[in-house]
Amino acid sequence: MKILRGFDESKENAVLITKKDEKIFCKSEKLQMETTHDLGDVLEVLASLGYEFAFLDGFNEVDLDPEVESLASLIKKVKRENAEYCGAIGIFVGFVRKFSDGKEVVRLEYEAYEPVFSEKVREIENILKSYPGVEGVKIFHKKGKINVGEDIVYVVIMGRHRKDVWKPLSESMEIIKRELPVWKKEIYVDGEQWVHDKLEQ
Repeated sequence: MKILRGFDESKENAVLITKKDEKIFCKSEKLQMETTHDLGDVLEVLASLGYEFAFLDGFNEVDLDPEVESLASLIKKVKRENAEYCGAIGIFVGFVRKFSDGKEVVRLEYEAYEPVFSEKVREIENILKSYPGVEGVKIFHKKGKINVGEDIVYVVIMGRHRKDVWKPLSESMEIIKRELPVWKKEIYVDGEQWVHDKLEQ
């Protein structure tokens, strides 16, 4: 789901999100609701419902990815790719652990090289789709600040049979770590460190 400013009536399958005081209001042709939940949580729910565009109005500058997906929204999207020939979906979810090498983690921060990030995600999806029996692949990697227990990355692979998804799923994160231009900083209770720097020590 793409995150945009203002509102464009020409966009189909879109939802308008406005903020007044401490409440968030969501409105579309099929939906009208108000909530006090965090904006990030609201966006993930809307992505799960299948919205393609979310227009923000009345918010101060917020540090959000220009695109938001949930596990449910990725499953819906991958099923659009030859699902009639398939009978299995394999899922990998990576999330933030509380302890790393004996240090207590507060959060992770991911930075990406934006000019090629989306293109590289599509390339990795195509690599995984080249495995025998695989008909659909969707990957979503979050950026910015991610707290302990929150999800980082989703990999959804659809295959003709369950045996077709195990190998690409097990190898997916090694390909992502090798090919995707994204860098991780670990923030601890007593300091911080880029993971690249830690590996060199």
